[in-house]
Amino acid sequence: MKLRVGTWNIKGGRGAKGFPFLFSKRNLDRIAEEICRARLHVVLLQEVDVKNLRCGWIHIPCYLADKLEDYTGEKWNYLFARAFCLLGGSYGNAVLAVYPLEEVLNLSLKLPGQKIEERVFLFAHLFPPGICPLGIGCFHFSAKGEIQRVQEAKKIKAALAGLSPLPPLILGGDVNGRRSSAAYQELITGHFPMEEFGPAEGDSFTAPSYQARIDFLFGKAVAPLTSGIINAGEVSDHHLVWAECEI
Repeated sequence: MKLRVGTWNIKGGRGAKGFPFLFSKRNLDRIAEEICRARLHVVLLQEVDVKNLRCGWIHIPCYLADKLEDYTGEKWNYLFARAFCLLGGSYGNAVLAVYPLEEVLNLSLKLPGQKIEERVFLFAHLFPPGICPLGIGCFHFSAKGEIQRVQEAKKIKAALAGLSPLPPLILGGDVNGRRSSAAYQELITGHFPMEEFGPAEGDSFTAPSYQARIDFLFGKAVAPLTSGIINAGEVSDHHLVWAECEI
């Protein structure tokens, strides 16, 4: 069976410039349109706001799932993991899928004594028809400090290594580092190595002073077939990274 998976830091649906308190549902509609246009079965989202002041009290995963159902004619499911409370609501990661989902891990990546923004790892079982469950995970590493990011990567790998039985899996998210970064290298090496899926070339983050590939898909016991990066313009300062896999 072929499965198309994407990862996308959507910047809370506020657009590439991220203006606070000028929220418009039009950006969310465009995000759903791009997911539909990419023919994804699963999308892993970072920087997701839920029912807070900044997003106009909208439950963004629920809103996107409803829009995707409108666009595709199929029911979409979602899970959300809160990294921290924000402006009367929540902020974190989400998984949306056209197949049923079941949460397995909602893992805080906070380290002892940490004072910077907290992160979370969401891992679920995906149930495509006619095959065994597939593991799907979404992460967003810290923007401040490579040592912090490496520890977050290690925490995720330790949690996954402790699952039994471990299904074939696909993880995606914002590494906040290039392929040369220590956090990226931690994910593809060590006692629980994973293979990177996705295109070899192209940037996924674009800002006036910095362009880089920092958003990635990784897998284990899954065969990547093809992949790409979709530039959705001003919808976010990150691009949608996708891969088609044989499972």
